Amino acid sequence: MTQTNMTTPYAFRPLRNLFLALCFIGFCTTACKKSGSGSGEIDPRDQYVGTYDGGYTTQTLLNNALPYSDEAGKVTIAVSKSQAVDELYLDFTFNSTTKERRTAQLTENKFTITDKQSETIYFGTDSKGSPVGYDAAYTANGQFTENNLLITTKSEARAVSQLLTKNGSITCTKK
Repeated sequence: MTQTNMTTPYAFRPLRNLFLALCFIGFCTTACKKSGSGSGEIDPRDQYVGTYDGGYTTQTLLNNALPYSDEAGKVTIAVSKSQAVDELYLDFTFNSTTKERRTAQLTENKFTITDKQSETIYFGTDSKGSPVGYDAAYTANGQFTENNLLITTKSEARAVSQLLTKNGSITCTKK
């Protein structure tokens, strides 16, 4: 008569159940980390959020040489986070009156304004004495340095065989 050992398959069941339980716990733990729950990651944009006060200057040049007009004033910029991970909103208030919001694409501490590609440069007057505006291509770049916010802007347009260039500079300090 042949005798089989019936106890051997039952000895591995507790180990199999323990293995399955550990795999399940490991899966749940990994899934929580991937979803960001409780990961404690800090948004790098948080260091830039706040209000900045300072001043601005602009200079319009004819053919990149002859100054045509200058402007200077005060500016306040409120920086906040947008929905996109690498974007900020910049809410400008010029001379306590003129307001505009711009979206900035952030890379480390530098950014580019992405939602403004043109502006009007005024040069000369028409027959009624009203200023004549020319549509100009616009670019703006900036950076955060310690507690400062620095922005440079440039616009260019052609006006009756003249190249109009408007350069701007903004320097602000975080409150």
